[in-house]
Formats: sequence, C-alpha cells, structure tokens
Amino acid sequence: MTPDGHQAIFLRDGRQWNRIAVNELLYLEADDNCTTVRTATRDYILSRMLKDVLDGIADPRIVRVHRSHAVNLDRVTAVSDNGLHVGGRWFPIGRSYREEVLGRLKLL
Repeated sequence: MTPDGHQAIFLRDGRQWNRIAVNELLYLEADDNCTTVRTATRDYILSRMLKDVLDGIADPRIVRVHRSHAVNLDRVTAVSDNGLHVGGRWFPIGRSYREEVLGRLKLL
C-alpha cells in the first residue's frame, strides 16, 4: 500500500525496484514473452508474459481487454462497441473479453 492507501507494486528498473501505485498504471501491452507496463510518466519493460504480470498485480481495476492488452478501467476515457481509449490510445476489445469488460464499465 502507498501512504495514501492505494495498492502498490514494485517494478524493476535496471538494478533497483521502483514502487508504483496501481492506480498510476495506464495499460499493459504484451509482445511475445515481454510485457510493457505504461504509466503516465514512463514505460517499464518486464520479461514476463502478460498473464503472469496480471496475476502478480491482482487488482480488479486492471482488466485484460485483448490477448495482447490489459487496461486500468479507472483510466478509460471513452468506450465504443469494439474498443476503448486509455491514455490517448485506442485498444480493441476482443470477443472473448467483451462481455466482462463492458459489464465492469458502468455504462448507462
């Protein structure tokens, strides 16, 4: 937990581990066996599969939306039937993830 009560994770940056509040995460992107974790200020490249990173974060706000992408639902700025916007970037919602993702967003 961070001092303000948010869940935190540690991400490796060279020889040190940086503490990052989960609410600072924008999205995660898979590329083979590596995962890029994007925050508002920088990227962290982890040599772990997306599924393993998501299991380590274990926060209900971080949701897989496609086989290659997961997003922080608190950072979604727009939603369409087949995608959503996070951090100025559009992400497709995969068919197998659509029901869960759209159900977790409070669409009225």
